[in-house]
Amino acid sequence: MNKLLNGAWNLIRPNTEWLVLLAVAGAAAFLYVQLARARADRDAAIHRAELVCAGAGASFAASATIERDAKGRPVTVDHPQGALCRRQVADLAGFRARTIEQSATILADALKDHDARQNTDTAAARSAAEAARSAALRMEAADAEAQRRNEVDHQWFAAVNGVAGLRAPGAGGAGR
Repeated sequence: MNKLLNGAWNLIRPNTEWLVLLAVAGAAAFLYVQLARARADRDAAIHRAELVCAGAGASFAASATIERDAKGRPVTVDHPQGALCRRQVADLAGFRARTIEQSATILADALKDHDARQNTDTAAARSAAEAARSAALRMEAADAEAQRRNEVDHQWFAAVNGVAGLRAPGAGGAGR
C-alpha cells in the first residue's frame, strides 16, 4: 500500500502547478456560474416588482416628488427604487381590507333586516290565518243559527263581513 501511495505521489509532484491551476480554474468557473445565477435571480425579481408596480399604477423607478412638510411648505422628497410603489400597494391593500370589512357589515345588516321583516311577515300571516279561522267558525255558527230560525239577522251579516275581512255593520263608530 505504501508503494502505491509513493507511486501516486511521484506522478503528482512534477505536475503540481497544473493541478493548482486546474483547481483555481474550477473554483473560478463555479463562482462565475453562481454570480450569473444571482444576477438572473435579481433581474427576475426586479421584473416581477415592475409588473406588480405597473398593475398598482405606480412606478418602480427611483423618483422625486414634491410634498408638504409639517408646516405646509412644499419640499422635494427623493424616493429610492420601489418606495412609491410600496406605498401604492400598501394603500391598495388597505382599501381592499376596508372594502371587505364594510361589505361584511352591510351584508350582516341586510341579513338582520331581512330576518326582522320575515319575522314580522310571519307574525302577520299567522294573525291573519287565525282571524280567518275565527271568522269561518263564527260564520258556521251564524249560518247554523240562521237555518235553525230560518231568518238572517245582523249577526249573520256581521259573520259574512268577518269572512270577507270587513268590519261588522255598526262597528267603528257608525251606530244603529
